[in-house]
Amino acid sequence: MGTKLRVLVVEDDATVRDVLTTLLGFDGFVVAAAPDGSRGLQMAESLQPDIVLLDVGLPGIDGLEICRSIRKRSPDTRVVMVTGRGTAEDELDGVAAGADAYLRKPFSPLELLDALGVGENGSVLR
Repeated sequence: MGTKLRVLVVEDDATVRDVLTTLLGFDGFVVAAAPDGSRGLQMAESLQPDIVLLDVGLPGIDGLEICRSIRKRSPDTRVVMVTGRGTAEDELDGVAAGADAYLRKPFSPLELLDALGVGENGSVLR
């Protein structure tokens, strides 16, 4: 990957957050992480990441609300919902909020990288 893409991980489960941060760091991304919705929204606004990995069920502001806010302010930011909620209705809610991809836990590292939508040249695909 040529340019290092900035990824924000917004996940309240410390173990999942650490695994995602470590995995993405090994793959050459610049990674920041937030433990809850309020901090995640603040960091999304200040850091302007290329990609946001966003849990749906967050304390404070939920992932769907954060997704809608990111979509209004930064329409080119790729948003990937990462969640244990696995129904078709949940996925439709994520897409309706503006998510580019919906990744159900548990997932493999290859599924994660695919959901990030990064091309061979390191650019974010829409």
